[in-house]
Amino acid sequence: MRKFLVPLLLTVILVVVQAGASHVTSLPGGIVIPMPAVDYFGPGPQTFGVGSFGVTWSSTNAFNGGGATFGYTGVYGAYSFLSNGQWTGSLGPMAALNDSTDDYGSTDSMTFAFSTPVRGVGGFLNFVPGGSTPTTIAVWDSSNTLIESFNLTFSTGGGNDTGMFFGFQESSPNISYFTLTDNYVGITNLTISTVPEPSSLVLIGIGLLGVIGSARRRLEM
Repeated sequence: MRKFLVPLLLTVILVVVQAGASHVTSLPGGIVIPMPAVDYFGPGPQTFGVGSFGVTWSSTNAFNGGGATFGYTGVYGAYSFLSNGQWTGSLGPMAALNDSTDDYGSTDSMTFAFSTPVRGVGGFLNFVPGGSTPTTIAVWDSSNTLIESFNLTFSTGGGNDTGMFFGFQESSPNISYFTLTDNYVGITNLTISTVPEPSSLVLIGIGLLGVIGSARRRLEM
């Protein structure tokens, strides 16, 4: 029985692990990590979190436009994304890069670093469209190796507090860093997921049933 049990278990594990990362427009069952209302400007770091999931925010933009902003509530006025509208603060505290390559000649990023790796991450996003360089979101593992990236291209048509949810999910908790780069990109409602995706759980269940059934047949032979 052992000769057949180990290979079958390895097959199930490999199928689940190899599912890989993909960009998503929702994270069902995700946990929203509340951002504190601190109206901070600068490079950070700023720390916050829920339970065992601590988050550290930082940015490479220390000075342009007053520096990147974290926990912004709209106290100094609505945050504009030009043709993509503006955020008034009604969505809750936000983080935004507050500069672009076209305006300042430097391509900056902001990073959310997780104390415990997560399986998925995303948020409600907006950005200033039409820049000469793309607005990019990306996730990285604990060794700073890129897992997946995605360029934002959507248009909201303007208006107050518009945007879209984008993020990434993996089949296992491998995401240690979430970055957002260029063109005044902003985020509210940072959301994480920590448990295996349902399809992976079903796959594991089917695989284990196959292992058990195969083992029983061999015992009966």
